[in-house]
Amino acid sequence: MTHVCSGLLGLLLVAGPVVASAETALAAWVPAGWKQVARATGDLTKDGADDEVLVLEQTAAANLKPNDSLGAPLLNLNPRRLLILANTSAGYQPLLSRDDLLPSEHDAEVPCLADPLLEQGGIAVRGGKLMITLGYWLSCGSYGVTTNHFTLRLEGQRLRLIGYDMQSFSRNSGEISETSINYLTAKKKTTSGKNEFEDSTAVEAWSKLADLPKFYLDEMRLDCFASDEPGCGWDR
Repeated sequence: MTHVCSGLLGLLLVAGPVVASAETALAAWVPAGWKQVARATGDLTKDGADDEVLVLEQTAAANLKPNDSLGAPLLNLNPRRLLILANTSAGYQPLLSRDDLLPSEHDAEVPCLADPLLEQGGIAVRGGKLMITLGYWLSCGSYGVTTNHFTLRLEGQRLRLIGYDMQSFSRNSGEISETSINYLTAKKKTTSGKNEFEDSTAVEAWSKLADLPKFYLDEMRLDCFASDEPGCGWDR
């Protein structure tokens, strides 16, 4: 038993500095006046080493606004940074850094909107792909709930959008509509007729998207949930 415990202690002592070193290395990428609010780890570069996806948030008091209307009493309008770091033999190297991509915790124009990223969505790395989910749920003013899910993979040094899935749900009628786009095959599927509250028959329709360009995370927008067409009109 003593030998087993000694072996486990040895493993912990060996693993401890490695974990601490990774945390220390990442901390160097968080500038003064910012904090880390989300993190996803996985092999985006397919080289066997785990890369890092960080969501950083500014902590400026000037971006905290009192709210006398419905919603949170204090609106956090601090911007967020999506930072993607490749884990290389020379240390972490930036693949992408954007301060204008992710929504803030609150929205001054829509104070009843829940945090689209940290409450209703999230970030993840699965199967070498980056997943970003934004959910739009309001505590007042609308029964509509919209979820946008983006799937991206590394192509060269850029993250290319390869899949987009949108679901729209009405909390009062129960109606559900869905759109799914595969940007590699240029195929689009729309689903209608579903209802959360009653028996219903879903109707699927497939279409082929012609002359579909490539979309990359360093130049695209994600905040297009209110447009007439899902995905910023990327399916037009």
